[in-house]
Amino acid sequence: MKQMEKYTIILKTDNITLSKGIDGFWLYDKSRGMNLAMRGKTEQEAFISALNYYQKRLTKVEIEFKNLENKVNNFINSLE
Repeated sequence: MKQMEKYTIILKTDNITLSKGIDGFWLYDKSRGMNLAMRGKTEQEAFISALNYYQKRLTKVEIEFKNLENKVNNFINSLE
């Protein structure tokens, strides 16, 4: 059986938990239900990793929204 690693919570809000384990810094987002950073060498690296994730995710969501918006507009225009 694997022994549980010890960790220290550095920062905790309603949605974000930054903790330090023996293998680095971890940033968990409760609203996404996932780690945004794992084994960062520094707190800053963990936050930068999370920002990179959100930038990529936002870009993807914006493209998907624009595609959906175009489809809806085309459909509405076809009814006129």
